[in-house]
Amino acid sequence: MQRGSIYKKHGAWHVVYRVTEIGANGEPVRKQKTERLGPVENGSRTPPDYILVEAQKKLAPVNLGTSTPEGSITVADFAQRFFLPTVSPPRRKPSTKKFYADLLKNHVEPLLGELRLQQVTTRDVQRMLDARRHLSKQSVLRIKTGASAILSTAIRMGFLNGPNAAREARAEGKRTNPEQHAHTLAEVFVIMKKLQEPARTVVATAAFSGLRESEIRGLRWEDYDGEFLHVRRSVWRTFEGETKTPESQNAVPVIEPLRKILDAHRRRDGVAKWIFSGEKMGRPLHLDNLSRRVIRPAVGDLWHGWHAFRRGLATVLFEIGTPAEIASKILRHANVAVTQEHYLMLESRKHGRAAMRKLGSKVRRMLDAKTSRPRSRPR
Repeated sequence: MQRGSIYKKHGAWHVVYRVTEIGANGEPVRKQKTERLGPVENGSRTPPDYILVEAQKKLAPVNLGTSTPEGSITVADFAQRFFLPTVSPPRRKPSTKKFYADLLKNHVEPLLGELRLQQVTTRDVQRMLDARRHLSKQSVLRIKTGASAILSTAIRMGFLNGPNAAREARAEGKRTNPEQHAHTLAEVFVIMKKLQEPARTVVATAAFSGLRESEIRGLRWEDYDGEFLHVRRSVWRTFEGETKTPESQNAVPVIEPLRKILDAHRRRDGVAKWIFSGEKMGRPLHLDNLSRRVIRPAVGDLWHGWHAFRRGLATVLFEIGTPAEIASKILRHANVAVTQEHYLMLESRKHGRAAMRKLGSKVRRMLDAKTSRPRSRPR
């Protein structure tokens, strides 16, 4: 157990002690460390009690074993050398790696990167989150999630001992409108009418099957048997991989109007491997490019992104009385609770509109009765 050596220098008390850190060659080395404890007051020759307490606080991680040699590397070094490999293919999807790589580059490394792992406190994480307060609350929450994942990995790998410093930090950001657009059938028909092929067929597939963007890109002709679209893979950018969840890998019934559209598309372009192929190299069609270059210029403000079609299908299924359990199978949610949450929101909105219509009718009747009542003549 170390007690350290306390001395005066430049009008302040300091404590010197020894720690084991990881050197440049990756091997543990013994180093001397000095930390400032506080100012020298009234020219005292011996350190007062509060300085002794501060020295004990500085030495506590070493004496309690919560400080490890591995914890001496910086957050940025640990993230690049040890954390990113755990969220990279084949362990995780390419999109997951990109999320964490962008988060490190834009937020964690500029604000926490130079700190040693064992130095990171909840206050440091909170300062990082506060510096990103101008972003939406969801964005700040994702930053906190990323920081927490890095520190959790450091704890699991033995670089840190003790609690996760990000756990108690509070993510606060700008309030955003939670309303997310769901395309109505009328909007779908208007959009389809404005588009040429193959954009029209891609929109029809998104609107009438509820497939995610990456799942539409991953469709091959072998996955379509005339009655079902068998979702077996997803494509993100140039990466072909598994679906979002195991439940997502399932068969989706094809309604007759979509069947006719797909069959006509097959007659035009059935020689390709993918149902929707790009013009070059036979790769899956890039739907973001399609929406930016073709769809948005044609439909303008009607465009709300690919996921609006999936939300729209969920809304239509609710309106025609489809049970949540059946809709969950069609949408291939991992948990029926996800579908039920959306249905409950729609149901409460429906009942809310009905209640306000009743209130409006009652107010109108009372106003009509008041205006039609004969006035009494003054005496």
